[in-house]
Amino acid sequence: MKVLATLAALTASASAFAPNASPMKTSSLSALSVDDMPGKSIELGSQVWDPLNLAELGSEKTLKWFRASEVKHCRVAMLATCGWAHTLNGWGKIEYPDGPLGSDPWAAMANTPAMGWVQIFLTAGIVEILTETVLGEHYLNTEDGHVNPLMFKDVPDKMKEKELKNGRLAMIGIFSFFFASWVPGSVPLYPAEWQ
Repeated sequence: MKVLATLAALTASASAFAPNASPMKTSSLSALSVDDMPGKSIELGSQVWDPLNLAELGSEKTLKWFRASEVKHCRVAMLATCGWAHTLNGWGKIEYPDGPLGSDPWAAMANTPAMGWVQIFLTAGIVEILTETVLGEHYLNTEDGHVNPLMFKDVPDKMKEKELKNGRLAMIGIFSFFFASWVPGSVPLYPAEWQ
């Protein structure tokens, strides 16, 4: 189960830092480039980290899809990080007929009944379908590919950057939780009571 979760997380975060600071190659005069999108990192010299040059793959739509994927993965990672900490601290134990899931995230995952997984994937699928179809303006029709299913009006670039940076940190955080649970002592400052 741990290996499956890690592989899923690695696959999910593959586009986490996708856009590149170099302009896209396209024939349109008003082409979108990474320079026009929020998410540049001051820590990297006001550039977007893209060592694989993924931003140069395809068209403007491809770049918007990469950004939408990054935003979605950021949001999932933020929820996962909070859920991991919440579970390990024992703040909320979900009760099933067989008993509570407990405070160990791996054991909770292993003990989740099949219908629990069906509910999780069904809910995620419904959210994805609604985001792609009816909730808010589709990200391919926005200026920068930012996903806005709650239809907030005029989200400032500063808020988009904050969401991206917090999400990127959450991706690193959830991976550190995974590795700290597998290799005790491998993550500095990981709370001892969580091991």
